[in-house]
Amino acid sequence: MTQNRSKKPLSIADWLLVALFSLILMIILVAVFFRYALNHSLFWSDEVVRYLFVWFILLGAALALRDRHHIRVEYFVDLLPPPMRRTVELISLLLITAFSLFLIAAGFLWVRETHGTFTSALGLPLNIVFYAALPITSILSVVFAVRRLKTGQYAELDAGQGEELPE
Repeated sequence: MTQNRSKKPLSIADWLLVALFSLILMIILVAVFFRYALNHSLFWSDEVVRYLFVWFILLGAALALRDRHHIRVEYFVDLLPPPMRRTVELISLLLITAFSLFLIAAGFLWVRETHGTFTSALGLPLNIVFYAALPITSILSVVFAVRRLKTGQYAELDAGQGEELPE
């Protein structure tokens, strides 16, 4: 089965994801080189990679919601008649939106509560470099979910959309 989705240009969020991945990879390679070739460990590399990885994962989850690429089990939903299936898909996306709204509120409270804490190796504000990833990427998730709701793209892949049927 091949997908016939039109290729869209990469957005700023896509480029940010690529940049985060590239930076993580570069830091890991430099750290490995320093540790094994120069016998000198970079004290900050593990900490920076850990925080970049959190941003990478949460941003990637928001982009997966935008592009309808989240993994899901569709067995029971596929057993439903099409109108009911569409209703279940709509409710599912509304629940995702509601949960993302909760994460925004709770995330900003978390950022406020952790004000004054700093990373152990570099002394950076922990509430910005680590905890802020949750509410910021949740805002993106809400934007993408609302866009899907407005365009009627409830399911990850609607029946027959973007796939070739066997002959």
